Amino acid sequence: MIKYLIFLLSIALVSCRKEAIPVKTVVPEKKVIIQDKLVQFRWNQILAKNIQENITQTDELLLVYSVVAIENQQVVQIQQSSHYLGKVKQGSIVTLKDIPTLSIKLKPGQSLGVQTTLWEVDDYQQVQQLLRQVNQWGGVLQVPVSLLELSSVSNPFGWFMWGLRASGLGMELWSKWDGNDRLGISEMQIPWDKVSRLNKKGTWKSGPKMLNDYHYDFSYEISVRD
Repeated sequence: MIKYLIFLLSIALVSCRKEAIPVKTVVPEKKVIIQDKLVQFRWNQILAKNIQENITQTDELLLVYSVVAIENQQVVQIQQSSHYLGKVKQGSIVTLKDIPTLSIKLKPGQSLGVQTTLWEVDDYQQVQQLLRQVNQWGGVLQVPVSLLELSSVSNPFGWFMWGLRASGLGMELWSKWDGNDRLGISEMQIPWDKVSRLNKKGTWKSGPKMLNDYHYDFSYEISVRD
């Protein structure tokens, strides 16, 4: 009898046992915060392999350069500067690491635009005061990229010229730029996911049919800090 009761009690205990229901632990998703990128543009050097002026044996050179932030096909911010290199002889290596750098903060998704131009000027004193004003200006714009005419042929000033127009200096600069020669221009756009440290080398040289031919090699670097 006792064995029979123990058997019945065992069956009752088994039938009353409930399966344990696993408790799901909900782990809150971590919100990924993408930091802004602080981009800095710095010149390295220019090498005068062949100058333009055969009579004076020197080229009087001026650098104009800018960096921009591009968002939704609009230039939303620009920083720009210029630097007078003086009279440069053929074969000269002009070290540029000490001239003013440019910095711009890119928000997530924005692209970086860089433009550099080299000019041979007839009289730097004519544009010195104006360019001093240009060097002090920079800020926010709302300019559609489609209107910038980024081609070096169609618009030698590119973003730089748009910055001048936004600051009210454009027409004054045009009126004082007659007689000066643009020797070279370099432009590029870098999307957000490819903006990183970069050492850029390039060449500005005349076309094969130009009377006063010239050849300049240049280099600059871009650094990025989150």
